[in-house]
Amino acid sequence: MISYGFVMPEPKHSPLQRLKKAAIPADPALRVLSLATLINTFGNGLFMTIEVLYFTLHVGLSAASVALGLGVAGGVSMLFSVPAGHLADRYGPRDIASFAYIMEGLLLIGFIFVNSFMPFLILSVLIGAIGAVGQTLRMATIASFGVGEERVRIRAYTRAVTNLGIAMGTVLAGIALAVNTNTSYNTMLIIDATTYIVTAFVWRRLPYVAPTVSKGEPFSFVALKDKKFMGATFLNGVMSLHFVLQNVAIPLWVVNETNAPRWWIAVILLVNTVAVILFQVRASRGAGDIQNGARKFERAGFYVAISCILYALSAGVSTIAACILLVAAMGVHVAGELVGSVGSWSIGFGMADPKYQGQYQGAYSLGWGIGGTFGPTIVTALAITMGRVGWLILAGIFIVTGMLMRRLVSTSEQRS
Repeated sequence: MISYGFVMPEPKHSPLQRLKKAAIPADPALRVLSLATLINTFGNGLFMTIEVLYFTLHVGLSAASVALGLGVAGGVSMLFSVPAGHLADRYGPRDIASFAYIMEGLLLIGFIFVNSFMPFLILSVLIGAIGAVGQTLRMATIASFGVGEERVRIRAYTRAVTNLGIAMGTVLAGIALAVNTNTSYNTMLIIDATTYIVTAFVWRRLPYVAPTVSKGEPFSFVALKDKKFMGATFLNGVMSLHFVLQNVAIPLWVVNETNAPRWWIAVILLVNTVAVILFQVRASRGAGDIQNGARKFERAGFYVAISCILYALSAGVSTIAACILLVAAMGVHVAGELVGSVGSWSIGFGMADPKYQGQYQGAYSLGWGIGGTFGPTIVTALAITMGRVGWLILAGIFIVTGMLMRRLVSTSEQRS
């Protein structure tokens, strides 16, 4: 493994200082990584906010067509994660990741010229595939920066910056939503595409990461053959359903089942965003050892389970009570998200074979991909269709998943 001597500053007590440290770390290399992440996720925030409305209201596609296209793209993209990891191991991840940024930016511009379903589908699949390659290579790059807790804290920094970037992009995208013209939406698309190009050049300023596999070595599915690691990948995918709760189930629950005002959804999600920006790095303390990581992962299951119960209780009560319960639920939920994320990273990095970190990170991303693909259907069927009983079932799923992960990791050795 490569260690660049990252020294993580202790988080300050002031929220403003924490925000500053999340965005501007002390180490020069980590500043480059944070800057690249901030630029790219700012663009992501722009596009995520306008995406569905752009394709439905201005391109003229049906909501079902957009969902189908994005679902197919998500499914196809998973096929590229492990091969991308192999490229990272064989040729080094930094430069290929930079190239992937450029390609994704150029493809995004193509959406401006889309006027029917088939071009939309083709572009979505291509962007999804390139995006999967880029994400795997970026994780492989981070996996090469330090070991143990040092590496997990670097990942925590990037996640804090990711939330900050998306929040900034979402605010600017509000202008496009207010103006609501093709020109305003196309402008957001062009800005998003430009952020990918700029990010590519910033990314090249990171230290070079040497290959760990010789070019003559035949391709092998080492990670996919690692049963314990793939078991951890599956459990991580199940736990990732709590992210789908935030994006899909909670907004529907608030609007359809509680007396809280619609705009309270924004308040709930703001609690999550601010908490991740301020506290994700602090939550990474002690997560370098995979056994500690597994304990954090298990703890996250209990936190998210408690939040599910609180969400369920917010139905059928007064407006004030519903608002209080929903904020309390998100407070507990984000606590689980914070410790669960660092636990997940610790396990994903620590159980991987150091020689094949790229391939292992590609395989680990399959859990997130499966959760993102099937998660909306699962959480909607449970939380929305079944109501309170469904929330209780979800609570049980999260508890059991955390306990199974700790049991699995307890029989594994940290490999890097």
